[in-house]
Amino acid sequence: MKKEKILGLAVLIMGLLSGCEKFEPEETAVSVNQKGQVVSYVKESFDKDYYSSDELEASIDQAILDYNTAGGSENVKKKKFEVKDQNAELTMSYASGDDYSKFNQVTFFTGDVLTAYQAGYDFSGKFQSVEKGQVTGADVTGNDILNSYNYGIVILTEPILVKVPGNIVYASDNVEITGKKSARVLSEAEAGAEAQEPETNEDGAISLSPVSSGSAKETEGSTAALAYILYE
Repeated sequence: MKKEKILGLAVLIMGLLSGCEKFEPEETAVSVNQKGQVVSYVKESFDKDYYSSDELEASIDQAILDYNTAGGSENVKKKKFEVKDQNAELTMSYASGDDYSKFNQVTFFTGDVLTAYQAGYDFSGKFQSVEKGQVTGADVTGNDILNSYNYGIVILTEPILVKVPGNIVYASDNVEITGKKSARVLSEAEAGAEAQEPETNEDGAISLSPVSSGSAKETEGSTAALAYILYE
């Protein structure tokens, strides 16, 4: 086989592989990779006359700078910011689930079941079993989950779409399975509460962050229900 054909085939294979990993959600979402790194996709309405895209982007850049400066690293990065057709879209990357948690002031854990248990997370709730993107049972106990200590897990409270790097095998009962590797965390807001205006700061500028999409920022003592997504 000629060298050019070999190179062409290699390029084609790499293109197919990268295409399989592409995740372009139409709603606010997060994705986690095998290394525990997180990418957030935030989508908000941006249809008020007093909203300023320049001010919003500047505030995002400043928040990232402040966080990275305080931590002495570049763990949080802005990948994309765009305002188009009265919608604002922001894509950010985080070196770890811990960075995501601290930057957005929310509960967010990535790791395995054993590490989550050792960190003090409670597995006493109700769980559902999942196979090939479909719920197959709703009688899974916390003990069953703990026996699967080597499974990967994401724990969070935000009502958003989540993509994990493996096939989902278990999820808590406040999670809707949307695919083999994706699930949506349910909330009271999604269950019927009136939609809220996006958060704004004192100057009236919109606040664009995952937690502004239908949920308030968590504070110490928050009773927001934890959602668990396990994958292999």
